[in-house]
Amino acid sequence: MPPKGKKATSKSVKRPQDSSDTQSDDVIQRRVPRTPAEQPVVIEISDESTSSDQDDQQARESVQKTAKKRQGDATESHLAKKKQFCQDVVTSVKSLSEKLVSIYKRQKRERNMFHSNYSKSLQSLFQQWDMSVEKVGQEEDSFINSSHQHEKIIYNTMMAQKATIDQAKAISDQFLKNIQELEEKHKLLDALEQNRLENEMKNLKKKLVADNHQQDLAVLESCLHSMFS
Repeated sequence: MPPKGKKATSKSVKRPQDSSDTQSDDVIQRRVPRTPAEQPVVIEISDESTSSDQDDQQARESVQKTAKKRQGDATESHLAKKKQFCQDVVTSVKSLSEKLVSIYKRQKRERNMFHSNYSKSLQSLFQQWDMSVEKVGQEEDSFINSSHQHEKIIYNTMMAQKATIDQAKAISDQFLKNIQELEEKHKLLDALEQNRLENEMKNLKKKLVADNHQQDLAVLESCLHSMFS
């Protein structure tokens, strides 16, 4: 009987007979039971086929050994490909993790840079505003007897403070706008990286399925070839 899991082809095995015995021998056909992955095998056996049975048994054992050896080679190849696939997945995940960490660090540096720059700008404006307030106090003490000059100085100082506050407000608005644009840019980059990871995983899955299919076809072809040869 052929080894399980392999397809056998229908063929007849006859013991060589002399011309005088050809018509006198009764030939009996015996059908080997079919397993889920086998085709029926028809073997013709003569009544006087003791030595032929031994030859047939040896032939079947040889075929079984060859099929088992090929199956072992196929299994080893499949395990090697599976191991390589796992290594590829680990490498891809590690590469993506490194890229995400790099993106996070870059985003953090950019946020810190924006915060530092705008903090310096606002600090300078507030220092100017504080100096202006101090100057107003000094000028009030110096020109307390001159109401006209005092009012003029206060007016100019108020306008300068108003301009400083407006400038600070404009810088703050620009800072918030830039922060919002930066967050949107980071979200877009995160979405692109996530999409790329999903595409890589799909491609690896397709590759594994294709490799398994090709491996199964190769094993089947090898077994059929060993049966016919």
